[in-house]
Amino acid sequence: MEEIDGRHALKFGVRKYISILITLTVAIILGLVVGIVSTVSSLHMELVQFTILLNCMFIAFYINIYKENILLPYVILIWALSPEIRRVVDWLFHTYSEVSIISVIPYCVSLILLVPILRNKSLLNRRIKFIAIIMGVTLTYGFCIGFLKYGMASVFDFLNYAVPFLVLIYVNVCGLNIDVRNRWLKNFSYLGVFVAAYGIYQYLVLPQWDEFWMINADMNSIGTPEPLNFRLFSTINSPGPTGLFLAFSLAIMIVQKKWRAFGLVGMMIVAFALLLTLVRSGWIAFIVLILAYLIRSQLKNKIMLIALLAVIGLAYQFILPMLPGASSITSRIETLNSLEGDHSFNERLSFSTNILSDIIRNPIGKGLGSTGLGTKISNNSSDFVTFDNGYLNIFYTFGLPLGLALIATLFYLAIYFYKSSGKEKVFFPISFAAIVASLFLLSGSNIIQGISGVIVWFIAALAFISPPQHEQNKGGYLP
Repeated sequence: MEEIDGRHALKFGVRKYISILITLTVAIILGLVVGIVSTVSSLHMELVQFTILLNCMFIAFYINIYKENILLPYVILIWALSPEIRRVVDWLFHTYSEVSIISVIPYCVSLILLVPILRNKSLLNRRIKFIAIIMGVTLTYGFCIGFLKYGMASVFDFLNYAVPFLVLIYVNVCGLNIDVRNRWLKNFSYLGVFVAAYGIYQYLVLPQWDEFWMINADMNSIGTPEPLNFRLFSTINSPGPTGLFLAFSLAIMIVQKKWRAFGLVGMMIVAFALLLTLVRSGWIAFIVLILAYLIRSQLKNKIMLIALLAVIGLAYQFILPMLPGASSITSRIETLNSLEGDHSFNERLSFSTNILSDIIRNPIGKGLGSTGLGTKISNNSSDFVTFDNGYLNIFYTFGLPLGLALIATLFYLAIYFYKSSGKEKVFFPISFAAIVASLFLLSGSNIIQGISGVIVWFIAALAFISPPQHEQNKGGYLP
């Protein structure tokens, strides 16, 4: 027995020194890059951005070695804050660029998840492995088609899909216990309150760096760069993903008391910020998440959920009219009752009809890089930066066969979580709710990529736990 323990200790020591060696290697490489950039006097802004990238990477490597329990919350924090960091740096240098080094920080930090994934790949759940194969084949196909035409844009688009998916694999193989997952969700709630609080401050005051970004990014669709006259986007890059981020965090805070940050006050802050985004898909996501969780949760939870929703409903009726921005919120909500007369809805409907015709004419797909933010790199005027239908976006990118396979995996997860939530009433219901909400939201935008993809895969992954952890927590894992 002592001999076995000695072997385990030796293996742990070797792994620790390998991790330290990797950290030092990355530090040296990044240090050389920063040194080269600093020799060019016209690249001071790039030097600052590289330094920020270097520090974020250092922190991630340190956490991976010594504080692995907080690696995933740190990754989500970087995804939520990096757009705001970029805006501050742009404002300090009075320079705006479509593509920034800071924009790749979330991807670089998230790729560190590969270290524990490769170390514990033998613990991968067979269902996750099956989904990973489908995702890998689909992304490889899309990349091969897209790279020939779009070049680096396809690389960026590939990362936008693949990096968030790493979260699903990481949670499954990390071997952390149920208490850690509960802390992850509470940390996510704290981050949600922070994003909401800053967003409200931003809406009331509009800091100079946010105003500078609004003017130079030409974001006319979110309003004018004046306090109280725009749609809240907080630290994230636009109201859309901000609304989804806040919707998921608010739902998590409501369904379980132990996942709640700052109690009722925290929920009210997040709810108000969510309303100020004026993102209807965010409001719908919140409703779907709550309803889906209600379907599979315990009776006690259902009663408490209904009571909390009643409180929020009363707050909407009596408190909201006294708050700034109330008229914009109520007018936006009223459009849900008459979508046929809504300009935005009619544009989306027309767009979907035209794209559907393109997909039928070209069922093999356009490849990665043909849509999304990556198109700004290729500067191809025929591509779509925004795509107002997630399902059609997937078909347009990957073609009909692989697009169907990718969407089918989401339905497969929804069915699996629904069945399993009859036995496990904590994580499976919230994972089920997240997948169901994503299936609804895909009718509006592609939410399985970028920061929204990180959140969806993170919550979905909570239902999976590696076999060794199953032995420590009976009943927490369903094969």
